[in-house]
Amino acid sequence: MGEGNYLNPHIDNSHDKDRGQWRVFNLLYYVSPDWKLENGGNLEIWPNGMDHEQTTITSKFNRLAVMATHNHSWHSVSPIKVDKTRCCVSNYYFSPSPLRTDDTFHVTSFRGRPEQTFADLLLRADSVLRMGIRKLFPKGAYKVKHVYEKPKDQ
Repeated sequence: MGEGNYLNPHIDNSHDKDRGQWRVFNLLYYVSPDWKLENGGNLEIWPNGMDHEQTTITSKFNRLAVMATHNHSWHSVSPIKVDKTRCCVSNYYFSPSPLRTDDTFHVTSFRGRPEQTFADLLLRADSVLRMGIRKLFPKGAYKVKHVYEKPKDQ
């Protein structure tokens, strides 16, 4: 991510592409040397929901953040304020069962930041529309070709 880049608050989609495994953890490994809080591009988690203050985790070099993923694990990346590149290696981990008993299937869903009232309304509507499409096409409307396929003998 470069200067001006950010990610609005969102929850990651709940499953793998075939909807056979639940996404349960996201590991974020930060690899940009000398990264500082004031540079922006930091992980923000919203543990009490979007109506409450977020917790900021600096994208500090050699830091590993382990984040649970479920229906309430809202997170974002703050805008990058410097002319530098913030790099992060991200890995998702899956399980046959959800992390929480109240988890339900969902697509990646974005929200506006607290000051983005109109964008928040549009992003909520987008999520509702995409969930509706997933009800019609449970595994997607078309086959994605760039997905890693684990060899059948493993």
